[in-house]
Amino acid sequence: MDRSSDVRVVAANESQVSPDDEVLRYNNLSEGGQDVFDQGLRTNGYTRVHQLPPDFNYPDDEMDYTYVEKNGTIYSVGTGFSNYMAVLLADAVGIVVGLAGIILLLGGVYRRRNGETDATEG
Repeated sequence: MDRSSDVRVVAANESQVSPDDEVLRYNNLSEGGQDVFDQGLRTNGYTRVHQLPPDFNYPDDEMDYTYVEKNGTIYSVGTGFSNYMAVLLADAVGIVVGLAGIILLLGGVYRRRNGETDATEG
């Protein structure tokens, strides 16, 4: 089973960071933690990582947020697992619905081209 994690790194609104919140220092992260942080920061949005360093939490079906300070800026690092089976199932359903729509459209075009009328037309 693929236990990759979704990661999102964005600059935190520092006015919302409480003095009681734990803020990890980038330099104190493990090499893997720094790599995950850097990957998330480079993408400027969500990315998927295949390494899961212990610096962050990886809850199922939700995101966990950790504050990390790097070069004087506090970042919010969101990490968590995605349920790939649910994603694959949703993708498959979308494809089937799309194909059904195409088939119905082509059937209508075929009937119209061949002069067939709708049964409701009188």
